Amino acid sequence: MDSSSDRAGYRVQMETRQWLIIDATMDNEVITEAQEGDPRGVVDLGSSIRQAGWDQIPGWPHDAKGFESWPAPGQKTTMTMTGAQWELVLSALETWSAVTAGSGDPDSADEVQEDRAIIALIRTQLADQGWSPR
Repeated sequence: MDSSSDRAGYRVQMETRQWLIIDATMDNEVITEAQEGDPRGVVDLGSSIRQAGWDQIPGWPHDAKGFESWPAPGQKTTMTMTGAQWELVLSALETWSAVTAGSGDPDSADEVQEDRAIIALIRTQLADQGWSPR
């Protein structure tokens, strides 16, 4: 299961605000898996994804007040992670986007559209680097 794509670094550039959506999605995924006993082994991998953001994005705030003015509008981030990490990001975004879409909340359409835009952006940049999902 430890293929070279699991160890290779794949770079994806996005707006930092998009990474915040990924971070929140991974938080949901890790909490849910932990509550369910982590049958898929997601807790460690999901936590490593969140840690990657904290480590790679300069200026990450350390408290809620810091997020009031961060990130700057249009601020870009380039994240480098393994194929396995990106696969979990995509899977979690797809899962939680479907949950949001199925919620029946008419205000959730923008959230779903944003999730799908992030998924497309990641898939395109990974494919440009020769990555393909398992």
